[in-house]
Amino acid sequence: MATLSGHAQHRQASGGSATPGSSAQAVPKPPVLTTQHPLVAGPAPLPLPAPIAIQRRVIVLDPAHGGSDAGAQISDTTAEKDVTLALAFRLRAMLAARGFTVVMTRDSDAPGGGGLTLDDRAGVANHAHAAACLVLHAGSSGDGVHLYRSDLDAVSAEPTVPPWLTAQAAWIPQSRLLQREIASALARSGIPLVIGAVSVRPMDSLTCPALIVELAPADEDADSINQTGYQQRVARAIAGALLVWESRVQAPPQLSVAASTITTLATQSGRTALHP
Repeated sequence: MATLSGHAQHRQASGGSATPGSSAQAVPKPPVLTTQHPLVAGPAPLPLPAPIAIQRRVIVLDPAHGGSDAGAQISDTTAEKDVTLALAFRLRAMLAARGFTVVMTRDSDAPGGGGLTLDDRAGVANHAHAAACLVLHAGSSGDGVHLYRSDLDAVSAEPTVPPWLTAQAAWIPQSRLLQREIASALARSGIPLVIGAVSVRPMDSLTCPALIVELAPADEDADSINQTGYQQRVARAIAGALLVWESRVQAPPQLSVAASTITTLATQSGRTALHP
């Protein structure tokens, strides 16, 4: 509803209108429109920023662990950090052959996992605006591939400043669809599959369709996890699924919130989802 400015209201109440020809004639101020988000008390909502376009030909790979962080011990001779990096290299080659640009959070076994914390890895992923972010893990239990999405409760839209630890919540519907796409491709390739949901970092802080891909051994021999043919089959199935996914991925809508709420969210979370 349009309202009069305080100055105009005062002049109207006092009856003090300027006389014709007076040099001090008052110029009425334009009406001020006041609206509020139905769920938020306070100032009017800020205009939404232009949506960030998803880079459909960009994929983020996060090979977990690295350096002094060996991760799980798969066998006497195999550490998780080595399996995740090997799988990442195979995936990168498969994706590059299909025209994708691949962003890797580490591409060596440098001390400390390349010097990146979990928050650093999430920051790298979020700045890429990728069509998919895959966090690669490995384990000795079971066989085939274990495919997990975040266990966060989904929200209907992404706030202008997503809280850091739950930024993935707005992307859960897209992550579910990506999980189905990759699961179908793995099943068609005859690779044993476990599907589930977990809440772990850095996945919960990602602003992209995100999954954990945990590679388990190909058979009862734990070291079969290192077989070139096995890893190639897994990488080929995932790369093929991402080629289909490229045309289907969509960004979630953004939620308009009041300026005071944006400030509160940023203060409470300590970080935004893009800037750890």
